[in-house]
Amino acid sequence: MSVAVLFTSFFLLLLLRVPIAMALGLSGFLVVFIEGLNPIVAISRLYEGLNSFPLLAVPFFLLAGQLMNAGEVTDRIMNFAMALVGHIKGGLAHVNVVVSMLFAGMSGSAVADTAGVGAILIPSMKSRGYSETFVVALTAASSTMGAIIPPSILMVIYGAAGNVSIGALFLAGAIPGLLVGLVQMAYSFVHAIYNGSPSEPWKGASEIARTGRAAIGPLIVPAIILGGVLSGQFTATEAGMVATVYTAFLIFIVYRSFPIRSIPRLLSETVVNYSLPLLAVAAASFFGWLLAFLEVPDMAVRFAEPALGSPETTLIAIMALFLVLGTFLDAVPAIIIFMPIVSRLVEASGAHPVQTGIVVIMTLALGLVTPPYGLCLLVASMISKISVVKVMPQMLIFLALMILVILAVIFFPALSLWLPKLLMPRLI
Repeated sequence: MSVAVLFTSFFLLLLLRVPIAMALGLSGFLVVFIEGLNPIVAISRLYEGLNSFPLLAVPFFLLAGQLMNAGEVTDRIMNFAMALVGHIKGGLAHVNVVVSMLFAGMSGSAVADTAGVGAILIPSMKSRGYSETFVVALTAASSTMGAIIPPSILMVIYGAAGNVSIGALFLAGAIPGLLVGLVQMAYSFVHAIYNGSPSEPWKGASEIARTGRAAIGPLIVPAIILGGVLSGQFTATEAGMVATVYTAFLIFIVYRSFPIRSIPRLLSETVVNYSLPLLAVAAASFFGWLLAFLEVPDMAVRFAEPALGSPETTLIAIMALFLVLGTFLDAVPAIIIFMPIVSRLVEASGAHPVQTGIVVIMTLALGLVTPPYGLCLLVASMISKISVVKVMPQMLIFLALMILVILAVIFFPALSLWLPKLLMPRLI
């Protein structure tokens, strides 16, 4: 009965448009009283949800992304991407994807990617004759690589919630993230041929070298983060701190592209962006603890046992679950709430926890471009001043392509596990 009350009250509150954090907390407290538990237990679990050292990595990655958007880093990366792929048919579309790939390796935030890249490329692509719906859908879809290509904020959350190596998750996301970008570029090429989209002039290898030298500073950020984490020199949280300090050094000292007096504003924006989901994180941790207390993971395993014939079928079921959840639930609380169930299913089926983490994160990344909660799609649509409804037919194509990549990761485990096994065998 308590399980039924927990989920029914939660979904009912969501239908009544109660904020997710409040819906999680209220439904949880209702079950606490039904079960006769001491309310102090609930307060303790809310606190424990925030008392996590890995969570401290998130504000630093957010601040690094803020610094990159505020300075001239985005412009340098965009010029480098233009020199690399701008001459291919549908040049600006390929630039859009490559910039998102490179930006993802520095900030770990998909929404920051949408805002930074979209503000520049959406108007440029529209002025060059690209379909507005295609431009918005591509910008939103390519931004999801910020959640997949390391470093990823969602990987930090998943690793902390599921006791999975964050370094292994970083490595595991590299190849799937690149596949997502390559698939999007392939579709952009076909779209450009059928619609006569232009390419940009080829300026030669000298231009690649020139723009590459200009962009080398920010492009070192992923190497610092991954190198430090993989070598054991610092944790993911410390990596975020190092990346932030290095980015600030580039912006304020080397490039001098942003006034130092604006630091308080950047810090306040980062604090606001970080604090908004924290209540949901605390409430989700409390909700997830209740699921474990009520033995919901064991119930889920018993219910799903007939279908747990192989890791592949289990991962497909997990993908389907998070595909639905991602449409109305933010990725962070979704991971924390359902982590106990996912862990038990993985344990029962023999699926690899790192591979499972990549499948979960890639699937939740789709939630960033699916209404009603699709933040990347909403931001891209807002920049272009177009209705989300008009963009959806084009968006569905990108969704289908991304689902195909997720299925490839499920059926070919080496896509996600080869790099971690090669570079971090002790953690795999």
